[in-house]
Amino acid sequence: FTRELQPGVKSVQVVLRICYTDTSCPQEDQYPPNIAVKVNHSYCSVPSYSVGLYLVRQMTSAELLQRLKTIGIKHPELCKALVKEKLRLDPDSEIATTGVRVSLICPLVKMRLSVPCRAETCAHLQCFDAVFYLQMNEKKPTWMCPVCDKPAPYDQLIIDGLLSKILTECEDADEIEYLVDGSWCPIRAEKERSCSPQCPILVLGSSDVNGLLPTANGTGENGKAPADVVDLTLDSSSSEEDEEEDEEEDDDDEGPQPKRRCSYEKGLVSAC
Repeated sequence: FTRELQPGVKSVQVVLRICYTDTSCPQEDQYPPNIAVKVNHSYCSVPSYSVGLYLVRQMTSAELLQRLKTIGIKHPELCKALVKEKLRLDPDSEIATTGVRVSLICPLVKMRLSVPCRAETCAHLQCFDAVFYLQMNEKKPTWMCPVCDKPAPYDQLIIDGLLSKILTECEDADEIEYLVDGSWCPIRAEKERSCSPQCPILVLGSSDVNGLLPTANGTGENGKAPADVVDLTLDSSSSEEDEEEDEEEDDDDEGPQPKRRCSYEKGLVSAC
């Protein structure tokens, strides 16, 4: 329950927590079966369980973020040593890892990281944004890492000092790669070329591999005959229409005219 101690003082909560008695590792809250809790100096039998009574005050996500920025920042050199340790060559492994990619986009909200954060117990280098992580757990506390889906409680969160520094130095990339020596390099997406690709040229009947252009006198360089070039953009229908138009013009002239042969202009022509 919640009550105010005095005017102007934030309300506090009284929390009863019960867990199994085992000091070998941290225990999760467990409510033992068939238990009766009595108050007012009455005996409460809780075999093999421990009971704790706490007076607590709920903190906002903004307060938790400020506290994390104060005591939870991991030095960049320590983060760099962690990178080198993860990329260190394992003598028993046949596969050598030369680098690991880390996204600068938060997996929670698909936006660029502002406060890169992860749990110290996580095995990955990928971070999530502490601001949104704390806000989401303020509304619905799950405290699960959005990268590996393993527990990431507040007291195990750290701010990656190395990635924080990288975010200020690398503003034109959304992904980086850590190298074996602890250094990093940005990964930028290649922009599509605005110009269209060059069209292929189809040259027939020529042994000249250099594709020489014909000169003004109708011969190629070094006296070689120019190559016949076929324009693949012309279809059969267009060629037939041109022949029919030529025949009609020939009929209008006086006297028999020799039939024209449809030939293509010599020179290099686009094949696309």
